[in-house]
Amino acid sequence: MVQTTQNTPKAEKARQSPAAKAKPRGNTNARAIAKRQPVHKTAATAVAKEAYQPDARALALLRGVEIAQQDLREAGGAYTLEQVRLLLQGISRQAVDKRVQDGSLLAVPGPGNRRAYPTIQFLNDGSIVAGLKAVRQALGSANPWFLLNFLSRPDERLNGKKPIELLHRGETDAVLEAARLNGLQGA
Repeated sequence: MVQTTQNTPKAEKARQSPAAKAKPRGNTNARAIAKRQPVHKTAATAVAKEAYQPDARALALLRGVEIAQQDLREAGGAYTLEQVRLLLQGISRQAVDKRVQDGSLLAVPGPGNRRAYPTIQFLNDGSIVAGLKAVRQALGSANPWFLLNFLSRPDERLNGKKPIELLHRGETDAVLEAARLNGLQGA
């Protein structure tokens, strides 16, 4: 046996949602809009299209992160704190931090707000290349990305060689001179 529902005005009224029962107040245009689509859906669509678009500053910030990641990849990647401790024969986290603070070990901001240690500064035996602290001072910047870029890019003042290559060979004086001249016009 099939049951049928009654189409009485009372049954029809009970099936209507509370939103459908609510009568819009105000002018007739507002009532027409309310009948077409719930307000929360149109507002969410308008917000999603306009408010969530990054402005020029936000896009520049994202581009900066992309460039930093690319620079680090091109420089050979980076070690984690645990890997650096292993390379440096098990020194403590505090000893690694002290070397970063005094400028003899380069660390850049890494994922999860942790430091990453560019691999280019390590010699084949796991020790740190000599001269990093002096190069940082000669550059006049404490910015780790600036130092990484200086070390990993070919420099005309060094006959097209990368400063880090010369540091690996112990040619610190030439790198220091290039660092002092970095940013000077005509140098």
